[in-house]
Amino acid sequence: MHHLLPPLFLVLALAMAIAAFAMLAVGPPEPSVELHRVTAAGDETARDALEADLERQQLKRNLLLTCLFVGSGVMIATAFVTMRPR
Repeated sequence: MHHLLPPLFLVLALAMAIAAFAMLAVGPPEPSVELHRVTAAGDETARDALEADLERQQLKRNLLLTCLFVGSGVMIATAFVTMRPR
């Protein structure tokens, strides 16, 4: 069973890296049509709320990307640490 862990960790690292690069390819969340509408209408409270929501979405995306890349690196390091010669 122990000899299966390094390949499993490497596959997980590859999957995490692929997911992170796929998220990078899509692009960050952008302002919605609703945000543009309330900005044009001059509704400051609704605009502030929608801008805060957009910033939260962008922060969550950045944190997820960071976690995926760091997790991928940790999985690679763990895979090499758990390897044992036969």
